[in-house]
Amino acid sequence: MDEKMSWAVSDAVDYKGFPADRSKTGGWVPAALILGIEICERLSTMGIAVNLVTYLVGTMHVPSAESANVVTDFMGTSFLLCLLGGFIADSFLGRYLTIAIFAGRTMA
Repeated sequence: MDEKMSWAVSDAVDYKGFPADRSKTGGWVPAALILGIEICERLSTMGIAVNLVTYLVGTMHVPSAESANVVTDFMGTSFLLCLLGGFIADSFLGRYLTIAIFAGRTMA
C-alpha cells in the first residue's frame, strides 16, 4: 500500500504536449465554460429553427405543415450529424483536428 497517487493523468496531455497535471487542469471553470458554450449552441439552433419556419412560410410561400416538416428534418439531421462527428473524432482524426476541419468548412 505504498503506492503514491500520481498527479499526472496517464493518457492526457496539455496544449504543449506534456502529461496533464491534475492539479492544474480541469475543474469547475472549464466545466462552466463547456456548459455555457452548449447553452449558446442550443439557443442558436432553436433560433435558426424558429426563423426558418417564418422564412419558409412568409418569403418562400411554403405551406406551414410542409415548413414544419422541413424544420424538423433540419433539426434531426443536425443532431444526428453530431453523432457522426463524434465517431470520426474518436476513431480517426482526434477532437482538435475534427473541430478545425468542420469549423473551417462552415466558415467558408
